[in-house]
Amino acid sequence: MFLSTSLPLRRVGAAVLVGSLMLASPATAEVGRNGVDKDDWLPLTPDPGEPLPDDPFLDTDDCPFAEELPPAFDSDALPGRGEEAPAPVPVELPGPGGEDLDTCGEVAASGMTLPNDLSLGAYSVYDIDSGEVLAAKDPYGLYRPASIIKALLLLTALDELDLQQRIPVSEEAANVDGSAVGIGVGGRYTARQLLLGLVMRSGNDAAIALSEAMGGQDAVVEKMQDLADSLGTTATRVTTVHGLDSAGVQTTAYDLSLIYQAVFQNEDALKLLGTESMDFPGYGDYEGFEVSSDNPLLFSYPGTLGGKTGFTDNARHTFAVAAERDGRRLGVVLLNSTIAAGRPAEQAEKLLDAGFDAPEEASVGELVAADTADTADTADEDAAEDEVAAAEAAPEAADSSDSSAARYVRVAAAVSLIVILLAAAGFVGARFRRGRG
Repeated sequence: MFLSTSLPLRRVGAAVLVGSLMLASPATAEVGRNGVDKDDWLPLTPDPGEPLPDDPFLDTDDCPFAEELPPAFDSDALPGRGEEAPAPVPVELPGPGGEDLDTCGEVAASGMTLPNDLSLGAYSVYDIDSGEVLAAKDPYGLYRPASIIKALLLLTALDELDLQQRIPVSEEAANVDGSAVGIGVGGRYTARQLLLGLVMRSGNDAAIALSEAMGGQDAVVEKMQDLADSLGTTATRVTTVHGLDSAGVQTTAYDLSLIYQAVFQNEDALKLLGTESMDFPGYGDYEGFEVSSDNPLLFSYPGTLGGKTGFTDNARHTFAVAAERDGRRLGVVLLNSTIAAGRPAEQAEKLLDAGFDAPEEASVGELVAADTADTADTADEDAAEDEVAAAEAAPEAADSSDSSAARYVRVAAAVSLIVILLAAAGFVGARFRRGRG
């Protein structure tokens, strides 16, 4: 579960402290439901020169997460008493991205050198505009997304809400668990302000308020799911509007690449994700305060366009980011990562550098919406069936044509004979009439 904060703390922007605490592992030992000490499940970054800690959950060569998610660390990711968790939905292979992506290990395009010091469960490096995938690890493995699933809420809100409309805040929104931007009961905020709080501070409070303005959380979860489906995802199941751990939530690095490709191609979304800081309004007797983005690459990596952080005890660290260099725009998605090899942003930076250094034609696959791939396959099958049908119909058509021609000749001959007979009869009749006269 995320660390909760009180409203006064959130009011003064203590979400910065919350975010920093979420990036570190606690000092006290705790054994999770998966049998792993929390210090091992969420390891700290070792001192320079020391080897990375062994983490069996980052070893995906044998496809451990092809049909099930990593084991839950705590009960937040498990169904409640008397409830049954939905069965995981695996990706059917061959996947839509091409045969090179039908792997659980790492794969990279020719000419691309991958960094060897990563602590990532799954990732994808892709070209935002062409959809070419440059590198990936376990792209179709099943994982929990944490807050980076908020991208679907962002796109849904941009489609439905006027950015300047005022949105009230409920008790539930103001007091939700986890990261918060700091909205309060009685406060009224524009949709734009709440969306900035959503993407800059990963505000779960903003997520609830936005969803309440669009029909309620259950309705918005359905809208987010419909959007994910329309983007062509095959293994993404949305269960909340904010990404907090819950039973049944799942996604893949490939699916999230499809989702964030749509996000990074949306100008309004990109403006929000690229905002470094803003003055956030207060409420009641509380004054406003400044909010800064929790995406460190906005401040340290030249060309960063925007991104979204994520963390829960069960999802571990997740991250999505985009950057541009020399007119080329690349995106990175990270899942089930730890900070053993550096903060998620630092590891994403290494992958971005590797991608920008690779040849422009580098590719191991492509981002293809599942329905597009199915349509293309169906079109190919239909075309092949049409060719076969045409080939089979050709002799019949020829036979039919020959038969028609033969009938025409017979009819024409019969008509000609009749004409000749009539003419002869007329000639004889004329002679007969002339003889009587």
